[in-house]
Amino acid sequence: MEEENPSETLQLIGKPPPNQPKKQPPSPPPPPHPPPTLYPTKTTPFTLLIQPFQWLQMLCKQLNPTFILGIALVYGLSQGFSNSFFKVVTDFYWKDVQKVQPSVVQLYIGFYYIPWIMKPVWGLLTDVFPVMGYRRRPYFVAAGVIGTASAAVVAISGNLPVAVALSCLIGITAGVAIADVTIDACIARNSIEIRSLAADMQSFSGFCSSAGALLGYSTSGFFVHHLGAQGALGILVAPPAMLVVLGFVIYESRAPNLASNNKRKVDAKAERF
Repeated sequence: MEEENPSETLQLIGKPPPNQPKKQPPSPPPPPHPPPTLYPTKTTPFTLLIQPFQWLQMLCKQLNPTFILGIALVYGLSQGFSNSFFKVVTDFYWKDVQKVQPSVVQLYIGFYYIPWIMKPVWGLLTDVFPVMGYRRRPYFVAAGVIGTASAAVVAISGNLPVAVALSCLIGITAGVAIADVTIDACIARNSIEIRSLAADMQSFSGFCSSAGALLGYSTSGFFVHHLGAQGALGILVAPPAMLVVLGFVIYESRAPNLASNNKRKVDAKAERF
């Protein structure tokens, strides 16, 4: 009769043999490395100072630098600075140069908002009527030309009729409104293409607008005091002139011609038959 092996008996009942080492449980995987942060983790006065520049550099890398320049010019210089500067200087212009009563000036101020009420029309034009294949660049140029010409006429010409002066002032606001609609369309397109940076673009736009408005309100009194109301309006030639430059330098892919696309579709259908 064969003797039973005690180790085999222990294995049959589910217990390891006494001489066999126990299996160790597998070690847990190492924790994943934390994702790299954009800014240094250690906070110092220097790092706090360079964080806005690093954020701006990140936007320029992810987006086109000319697009960031467009936001700064339109929201900061055209909308922020020009609007605040315009509000202060035109009040002195009507009072000191045109000798108009304050009650009548309030009526004229209402006409300034006509171009802003027509913002949907400007937006429709930029989407439906491209010029030479471009949907945004020509409207920056048009806004700059309208604003520059209007501001130059008011600043240079003396003894303007009230109707002509009012038309020129409305032209200045029209240039600002057209540029505002055009850059909004650019921001909307980039927000759709790069959704993760949509909030950053809105934050940068709001910062530029606030900084420009602060600069306009703080310098308007200085220029009115030293140049007079009519001479101070000449400062408003610079922002729309920069819009003309922006229209030539901002990056925009050329849209295909609608007529050529239709012709290609017709030729493709003709080849099938």
